[in-house]
Amino acid sequence: MTPTLLIAEDDATLARLAARVAEETGFDVVVRHDGNAARGMLETDAPDALLTDLRLPECDGLDLLRVSKTLDPQRPVLLMTGYATPMNAIEAFRLGVSDILLKPFDLDVARAALVRLKTAFDQKARLLQLTEQVARSQGTACLAAQSPAMQGTLELAAQVAGSPLPVLLEGETGVGKGVLARHIHALSPRAGGPFFTLHCGALPQTLLESELFGYEKGAFSGATARKPGLLELAAGGTLFLDEINSTSLDAQTRLLQFIQDKQVFRIGGVKPVKVDVRLIFAANEALKDCVREGRFREDLYYRIAVFPITVPPLRERRDDLAVLAEFLIAKHAAEMGRPPLPLAADARARILAYAWPGNVRELENTLQRALVLARNEHIGMADLPQELRDPPAAPTCPWGEAATLGEVESAWIKRVLARCDGNRTQAAKILGIDPSTLWRKLKEAER
Repeated sequence: MTPTLLIAEDDATLARLAARVAEETGFDVVVRHDGNAARGMLETDAPDALLTDLRLPECDGLDLLRVSKTLDPQRPVLLMTGYATPMNAIEAFRLGVSDILLKPFDLDVARAALVRLKTAFDQKARLLQLTEQVARSQGTACLAAQSPAMQGTLELAAQVAGSPLPVLLEGETGVGKGVLARHIHALSPRAGGPFFTLHCGALPQTLLESELFGYEKGAFSGATARKPGLLELAAGGTLFLDEINSTSLDAQTRLLQFIQDKQVFRIGGVKPVKVDVRLIFAANEALKDCVREGRFREDLYYRIAVFPITVPPLRERRDDLAVLAEFLIAKHAAEMGRPPLPLAADARARILAYAWPGNVRELENTLQRALVLARNEHIGMADLPQELRDPPAAPTCPWGEAATLGEVESAWIKRVLARCDGNRTQAAKILGIDPSTLWRKLKEAER
């Protein structure tokens, strides 16, 4: 919907010029030549924005600004004047004017101000549209992609969704593998069935097996009743196994047996249970490397890597950043019960330039925090965390050029742990990895 701009200007020639520039920028324009007529227009037709001269017959620009803000505090107002003084400029900004244009009229300056205003309207419209989309969806809208890398990923996901093949999603922590898994499920013939997620790296291995396969009454101390595992509960639907690379070799053996036979043996049970479930796997490191290092069964790898899909990190899909940021703002604003806020130009530019080592998860956390902190009608630089506000420092390597990648990684993990006084949860958050991954890397460093 095209926004409407009310121009209040008693000089007919200047009003026509301003109207032409505004129409070229993308506004529907209405012109009034005196203050009372413009005031009546504000009261009856509620234009989306106001461009007013400071000096008008019958009702001056500051009075018109007060009326506009009383009727609609969110309506942007631009003020034109050839009689600017510090006092009336201060009063105008106190009342909430968006911009002041000085006469004689500079076309380039006026056009730039109107372009900024139209951009803000466009972003607000997109945010409102996304808010409605969020209300209707389960979050898969954030998979809309403009970058070639993510478009290729989504094409592969759509191609495999209709088949029963297992899918292996690979990519860094926080890139959205869980969202893509749910997207594949939603596109599949099993969309009406259940969707479960098991984070393999977040559970001790003994608990992982009982969660996955279930157990019989008396199978171990505390097993007071039979409990079906997630493989059974997800029958007719999809089970997403995240960080499959974190599972023990014993659990891998049992999982391989299930994939081959499509039967579950509960812990402590002797009777197989036939289960029809679609499996999607995810790993936050290359499974081929895990196989080579003896941490992952080669036969299981070839069973689950039938259809591998790599989810690119956010730094490789910068074309998606603006749309993704807007979707996440709309999503979390709806959850907070507040209207979505547009990004100020400087905040938007910084978000687009930042490397996002924590990927989508870091972006989402940043925007959630910004929505809470924002005190204006937009998200500004002051609402972003310090690491985004500060310019990035030049990278340095204090370990020398002869250090191996493993040595550098181990030394950096130890340095971050020391900064966090040994708090592994906090260190994992700073490093952008899961606590289970940090625990495994520390164990590897001790070998």
